[in-house]
Parts: sequence; C-alpha cells; structure tokens
Amino acid sequence: MSKRGSRIARRVLFMMAVQSIGTTRNGISKNPPIRDYYLEKCQAGKPKMVALGAVMGKLCKIIFAVLRDGKPYVIKTREEHYKEYVSKQFPEVKHLE
Repeated sequence: MSKRGSRIARRVLFMMAVQSIGTTRNGISKNPPIRDYYLEKCQAGKPKMVALGAVMGKLCKIIFAVLRDGKPYVIKTREEHYKEYVSKQFPEVKHLE
C-alpha cells in the first residue's frame, strides 16, 4: 500500500474492506463476492493484510465503476455476472447451464 494520496481515503477504504469481509452474528457474509475474494487470497498463501490490501484495490475499482457508470452497486455472484456478460456479448448463443 502506497503512502501517497489522502490518509482519510486510505482509512475509509480500509474500514470498508474490513466491513465487507465481515459476517453478521448469524454467520451470514455481509458482501459474499468480496468475502469470497478475500478467502481465495488467504487460501492462496497470502498473509491476511496482503489479502485485505487486495480487497481494498477491488473496492477502489468498484467505486470507480459506480461513479463512472452512474448506476447503483448490485451484489452479484461470479456465476450471475458471467451469465449476464455472455447474454450481452453473444445474444444468439444459448448459455450452457
């Protein structure tokens, strides 16, 4: 993580990342795709803080996309995102399920 830029923005991103990978009291993930991404990084052998830094980068990309497109953030699984992508890119091809 670079020390350039706004300290406040880095702190906000850090807290967003911590909240995104967290679970509720019932054990339900608050943001399942982000938590899955974090757990993938941890299982790949990355230290927890490195994985958290990767989550912060992913959140930056999500925030930029929301601001760029002017659309609200919708939580989607990888499978849902893939189906939507394929149906838009190749409307004549039926998606194999």
